[in-house]
This record gives sequence, C-alpha cells and structure tokens, in this order.
Amino acid sequence: MLMKFLPFLTVIVIWTPCRAQNGITSADLYKLRSVGEVQFSPDGSRIAYAVTNNDQPGRPYTQTWIMTLATHQSIRLGRASMPRWSPDGKWIAYIAGAGLTIAKPDGTGTVALAKIENTNNPLPSSGDRLAWSPDSKFIAFISSTPGPEADTNGDPMVITRYLYKPTASEGMTRLNDNRRLHTFIADLATKAVRQLTTGNYYEHSIDWSPDGRKILFVSNHESDPDRFFNYDIFTANTSTGAVRRITDTKSAGIARPGRPTGK
Repeated sequence: MLMKFLPFLTVIVIWTPCRAQNGITSADLYKLRSVGEVQFSPDGSRIAYAVTNNDQPGRPYTQTWIMTLATHQSIRLGRASMPRWSPDGKWIAYIAGAGLTIAKPDGTGTVALAKIENTNNPLPSSGDRLAWSPDSKFIAFISSTPGPEADTNGDPMVITRYLYKPTASEGMTRLNDNRRLHTFIADLATKAVRQLTTGNYYEHSIDWSPDGRKILFVSNHESDPDRFFNYDIFTANTSTGAVRRITDTKSAGIARPGRPTGK
C-alpha cells in the first residue's frame, strides 16, 4: 500500500572516498550522482528510475534504469529521462535525446514514437510532460511549435516581447526563440502523432481524465502572459481539440478589470 502514496522519490547518492579523513575534494564532484523520477510499475514488481551523472566534461546527463525488485537487478535503457509506466504495465515511456520513446519492461522492443521540440522560453513550467491514456493506447506529450514572432536570434535581432531572455541554462547569452509549448498525442498502434492544442500559449503539467476523453493541462491565457504570471487549469477534448477553461484565478495580487478579485 505504501507504493500507492510514493509515486515519486528522489534520493541523492554521494560517492565517498576511501580516505574519509581527507573529506570530499573538488575531483570527487565528478563521482556524485543523483537518483530521481522513481516510478513503480503498476504491479509493483519493478521500479523505473533516472540517474543523473556528472562524470565527464560538459553538462550532466541522465540515464534511465529498470530494477526488478525480486532480484535487485537493474537494466539500463540508455541516456533517457522521465520514465512513465503504461497503466497496463506492458510499456514504459521516456524521453531519449529529443524524442519520445517506449520500451518493454525488460528493455527490449524499443520504439521511437515522436520527436520532441524544446524551447528556451523563460516562462515557468512544471509537472508531467508525458502522460499515458487510461487504456494504454495513447501517450500525450508536450512539444514546441513556432510562435507568431520570428526567432529573435536572427539577424537583425528584433525584440518584440517583454520576456526576451531565455532560461538560465543557456547562460543568458541568447534571446527567446519565441516557440510555444503545446500538447500532442501519439498513437501506439499506428505510430501517428497529432497536435491537439494550438495558440500563443505555453502548456505544461498534463494528465488524462479517467474516461480518456479529455487531457488536463496548466496554462496562462492572460492577454499579456509575459507580464502576468497567472496560471489556470484547462481541458482539451481528445477528439476535437476543443479547450475549456476550468479555473479562473488571480495570482500575485493582480487585479484585472471585470474579473473577480478573489475566489
């Protein structure tokens, strides 16, 4: 029963030198690893988890592993992150490189389903970027598409948005690529991928409704989302793509004409 309440678990694993009296040195930083994205399989017999390594030049990289609890033996799926089990336990989805990939619990039968495009937008986002349908036949995922503005990093650089800087991971040396994050659906049977939502918004934190007819997501649909960080919950019909607003809240004490001042 405990597994039911611990879908995620993060553990920091620190390598300790044999000569403990010397403490940790700068060279030991390359031996540190962090474990996260821990997910139990639906039957509780396996655990999928991601290990972030920093043992080589450049940025840290993440590998996904699957452990069989009965034997404590683990198999490596490769450089991948965000493992998610299908509800029927027959597949595990994850992001490998820049693509959505699935594999069987023993690591075989790997299939690349879709390419995932990212963005360097500075707007905050969190929550799941992958979500299985209740019947295990589809996977919803977040990917980016070009926005109405041109990529600001062209020549000349034309800044038209209030938030023109990218995320800090890029060193703040480039400008916003102006791509938008939307929801896509991949069909496991046909390998077909279709874009479900559109617009000049950023979506994140997706999940399916229990009946599989809608996908829940979080987005900021203010008239000037660059200046007003006001996120609400929406649903998109998986057949028609029709979007419905579920919540209407205000954030950071921002009062807007014609809108309630509190909920």
